[in-house]
Amino acid sequence: MKLFKIATAVALIYNAQTVGGDCSFDEISVESSPGFTISIEKEYKMLEDTRSQMKYGLYCDSQPSNVDGIDRWFKVPVSSVGVRIPLASGFLEALGHRDTLKAAESPGNLTNICLGNIQPLESSTVDIVFSTNTTSDGEKTVALPADDTLTPLQKAEWIKFVAAFYNDEKAASSLYSSISAAYECHWSNLQHLAQQPHAYWVQYADKQPQIIDSAYQKSLLAGAGATNDTKEPLSDPTDPSKFQEAIKDADFVFDQTFLTEYGQRASEWYEKFAYPDPQNSGASFLRSRNIWRTDGYTSKDGVSNFPEFGYVRPDLVLQDIISVMEPTYEPKYQRRWMLWLGGTNENTVVIDSSNYNCDSPWITQVAKCEARTDFTGEDGSSSDSSSDSSSSDDEGKSEGSSGRAGKIAGGVVAAAAVIALAVVALHYYNKRRRNLRIQALAQQAEFGGHSPQARRFS
Repeated sequence: MKLFKIATAVALIYNAQTVGGDCSFDEISVESSPGFTISIEKEYKMLEDTRSQMKYGLYCDSQPSNVDGIDRWFKVPVSSVGVRIPLASGFLEALGHRDTLKAAESPGNLTNICLGNIQPLESSTVDIVFSTNTTSDGEKTVALPADDTLTPLQKAEWIKFVAAFYNDEKAASSLYSSISAAYECHWSNLQHLAQQPHAYWVQYADKQPQIIDSAYQKSLLAGAGATNDTKEPLSDPTDPSKFQEAIKDADFVFDQTFLTEYGQRASEWYEKFAYPDPQNSGASFLRSRNIWRTDGYTSKDGVSNFPEFGYVRPDLVLQDIISVMEPTYEPKYQRRWMLWLGGTNENTVVIDSSNYNCDSPWITQVAKCEARTDFTGEDGSSSDSSSDSSSSDDEGKSEGSSGRAGKIAGGVVAAAAVIALAVVALHYYNKRRRNLRIQALAQQAEFGGHSPQARRFS
């Protein structure tokens, strides 16, 4: 991971090249090897999608003639857009072009409350359709990445690709540079933890439990300071016990299983992953009830906002994950997408005008991150003077705590102990102290200072 770069130091060169009439194209750099390139020719610009092996020619006035190698031509800026992938809607929102979104494959699956009357694609005529593949809508189709094989920053940089269809690459580059700088700053700040948490990303799919090893998920966990050396492929993926043994040491599990039993999704998860008695399973993350998902911010119909906005803002996704595992890093931070599945309440936040302002949308606003090397997750390394408070769980029990490892319950062990015994004792003491802290964090997630119902994103 490259070191944090201050946004103003990022080398982005904008050379406006006039290509006819009042139309001009901005030359920009592509930084993260996201799977596309942008080049400017005499009468057009070319977007090459190296993932799909497609070349798109974009022109302002008249389509250039006698040009070889272009698969599809588009007159820009486009004025009407259809989407078959939610990510495209998020990019348009961040770019300020939501008004051009006219149609969608499933209008009800878009969560942006600021959109107008979105029509079904089948009954609409649009200039371009952003899709999961290159063939869904014939010559109007442009594919965007639909899987998690790209890192968070690589996927977010596709905002420049979409912006090219509006001649708006300069604005996209500026926003992406700020997002990238914030992401790398938080990443760097979390690389000094005294005790790294163990975390895995999982799902139940194709009738078997799976540990997700994709670049997107692994990068986020590593960026939050977690050890995420994913286990070797399971010798027998159909055997739940093999999976359970592989993730037994996890302090936190992040899940993306398709679950349908709203209000009972924790029980549904236990059943799918074959945990009939989760509290006595021997797994650390189940004792502390630390199962988390990214669908905690939804439409009124329960559709997750994450595929639409989350991929656009990897810096905020990283902060969400950090707030779960290291809540003293930014004690006042309010999570956007993370849902605690381990509790008795599914505290889902519905996107509305109280937490999303269409005139000043938070998706376009990047908070400054201060580089630091002093955060260890221990007492006293918080980014401000606030601290965690004691909170009760659903059985009425409570444990006070502060810092990742919690407060020492007694005094310092008396001196004069044999060094070898002291080292062993300290090891088990820290492990116990850390487990108590994780359990307290799980309780606080449901009843503490991060109550999702009170979220007001600035």
